[in-house]
Amino acid sequence: MSIEVDDNLRSRHGGRPFPDALHVLRDHRPAQHWTDAFPVGDGVRGAMCEGRAGGERLHLNDITAWSGSADRDPLEGIVERGPAALDAARAALARGDAAEAERLVRPQQTPWVQAYLPLGRVDIEVHDTSADAVSADAATLHRELDLRTAIAAHSYDSNAGRVRHETWADAEAGAIVHRVLAERPVRLSVRVDSALRAHRTGPAPDTLEQEWLLPVDVAPGHESPPEPIRYDAERGRFGAVSVRSSAPSSVEAGVLITAASCEHVLLIGTATAPSLPGFEDDGRDAISRAATASTADVDRLRTAHIASHRALYERCALELPWPDDVGELASARRVENAQARSDPGLAALVFHYGRYLLISSSRRAGLPLTLQGIWNAELPGPWSSAYTTNINLEMAYWPAEVTGLPECLDPLRRFVARVAMTTGRTVARALHGADGWVMHHNSDAWGHAAPVGGGGGDPAWAFWPLGGVWLSLQLWDAFDFDADLERLIAETWPALEGSARFALSWIRTDGERAWTSPSTSPENRYLDAGGEPRALGESTTMDVTLLRELSGACTRAAEVLGIDPEWLAELERLTALLPAPRVLADGRVAEWDRDLVDAEPEHRHLSHLVGLYPLATITPLATPELAAAAATTIRSRGAESTGWALAWRLALWARLGDGSGVHDQVRMSLRPAQSGARQRGGLYGNLFSAHPPFQIDGNLGLTAGIAEALVQSHERDGDAIRIRALPALPAQWPEGAVRGLRARGGLHVDLVWAASRISSVRLRAERAVAVMLSGPGLAETRVGLAAGAEQIIEPKEQPW
Repeated sequence: MSIEVDDNLRSRHGGRPFPDALHVLRDHRPAQHWTDAFPVGDGVRGAMCEGRAGGERLHLNDITAWSGSADRDPLEGIVERGPAALDAARAALARGDAAEAERLVRPQQTPWVQAYLPLGRVDIEVHDTSADAVSADAATLHRELDLRTAIAAHSYDSNAGRVRHETWADAEAGAIVHRVLAERPVRLSVRVDSALRAHRTGPAPDTLEQEWLLPVDVAPGHESPPEPIRYDAERGRFGAVSVRSSAPSSVEAGVLITAASCEHVLLIGTATAPSLPGFEDDGRDAISRAATASTADVDRLRTAHIASHRALYERCALELPWPDDVGELASARRVENAQARSDPGLAALVFHYGRYLLISSSRRAGLPLTLQGIWNAELPGPWSSAYTTNINLEMAYWPAEVTGLPECLDPLRRFVARVAMTTGRTVARALHGADGWVMHHNSDAWGHAAPVGGGGGDPAWAFWPLGGVWLSLQLWDAFDFDADLERLIAETWPALEGSARFALSWIRTDGERAWTSPSTSPENRYLDAGGEPRALGESTTMDVTLLRELSGACTRAAEVLGIDPEWLAELERLTALLPAPRVLADGRVAEWDRDLVDAEPEHRHLSHLVGLYPLATITPLATPELAAAAATTIRSRGAESTGWALAWRLALWARLGDGSGVHDQVRMSLRPAQSGARQRGGLYGNLFSAHPPFQIDGNLGLTAGIAEALVQSHERDGDAIRIRALPALPAQWPEGAVRGLRARGGLHVDLVWAASRISSVRLRAERAVAVMLSGPGLAETRVGLAAGAEQIIEPKEQPW
């Protein structure tokens, strides 16, 4: 179909462009792999739904289910600590001995962070009234995930007639809800299982309750200790699943058996105990916490669930054309077909899917989403399914503000605030002899802040002390959207101040110049004079960019708060002495403080372009030479990369105003994932993004990058926010509409375009703001809006 651009403007802007082709995932087979199953979640508990004929299998997760224990030392396993150990490495670098410096920092590593755990699995089998499994016709199976309702459903024909299953994560009920509707009465049998060590079953005769012991230590998959998964009943925590049925039921030999009915409702509760840091502890055990309320009014629950989800989901929608025949296609087939024919609507579907995944895995009182969001079926999960702060955790939250989901950033805000006041301070002082707080590149629910690697980790990934700085800047950027002074005072300013105090301890100076040491460009390496790969150096471009941006953020935040902290002038002075960004002779942005040969010329990380995106220290308008060098840098990395790296490149091309570059990254991101392929992004059967394996930041970064191609607000024009509409629109998307994107300054932006030119813009202001608006087909226009006002701007000449 093509979009009718001459629809009534207010209907287009105020209507509900939510067609199935842009908001529903489909399949006609049960999940063959975990990455075919459909995800549901409420920010605390999640399930992956396989959609089986004759029943269902649900893989359960709970964001509080982590290995580890509260009494763990945040510096456990570190052999050498304190400023003397760090100074020895600095001295080695100063004399040009990177090999010795890397040897010296390895004893400053803890073993590893703890793992996000798969909690359990629920198997549901449908029986006819004779207690035999129903005879289900697999050929009639249809399953779907409706992003508009956050309900995963599947149906099939059987000897009990048509049977329909629905699953959703119900925040109000505090449970995963599974509903079965059959044309003739059926019975259910329900079993629970887990990869964890069983502890005890619950006493309720009509409720299936199982408690497992959570391990106190889980090694990541790339490590091989004598005991990779270690349990300790004295120090460990517990996790539980509770399944309660609406129909009369009994538990026999660990199986929940229900009476026959045409409708069944299962409430599946999950919980852990004792509580993690940051969560209130009510003293109850895990089984008691997992116990669910009555299932008496499932229709009310369902209606309330949909309304709660839509309140977030329907704030933003992207409409792009799609082929007429995709309505009933399996999503994986649609991805395959899009390799040979135009289907811009697929990009819109995946854009919406990213928002859905963020809503589902980062809400309410939960922890931040992990590398796999709220879903993980492996023990241990990929990279422990934990937090990686040198790009992945930050990227996962890039779409929160720009696509109208600021609430979804709250778990990250609370996590950063907690680490800044606890483990981050301890590690900064005890390990580095520094003030403030620090976070290295891996963390977990316990707030791990030290380097990992167990004394043998490559400093390329094991040493990077600026994770806290980057996360603090991400919270500060959110202030530009909401201007929430209370939150700035309570959460963002303490994180910024602590990062600033760490920076003051970390930056070296001789009075004439300043530098950082040791310094890495996350996970990348260069070749030393002997041709050996090395990671440690001084003043990498990423270090300098983040620290200079931190100084500017602290200055602006202090102005807003009307304060003048005694340390601020010194931070401004030191960061001004750091080396300026450079362009190499071959036209690339320099990654290191000197001209060095890359060990991996096509490395996936583009850390030295952090100033282009998500920061804004490089722009085509203000720094054209650096912007051109950034484009050369991206091209030099080669065409192929991981899912999340493609998403980052997409956002970078968007900032450069290059619609062709945006389209290339979208096209590569929306191809079928290949089994066993390394460093090749794509989509699995359920549209999860492949690193490979699945990493949610690939999905969420893609959503943020598409938003950045449509609206940008990172620049100012005097006292006005500069809004660039369609700054990097791909030529392959000549017509479309988007509503509900958010811009800095408290603005909501709706766009309609045709023939690659703007046909209308609507601006809505949360607070008084001045805007300088521009875009293809639209003359630069200055607009002043009062709080609560809106204005529609149209070109004088319409493109049709």
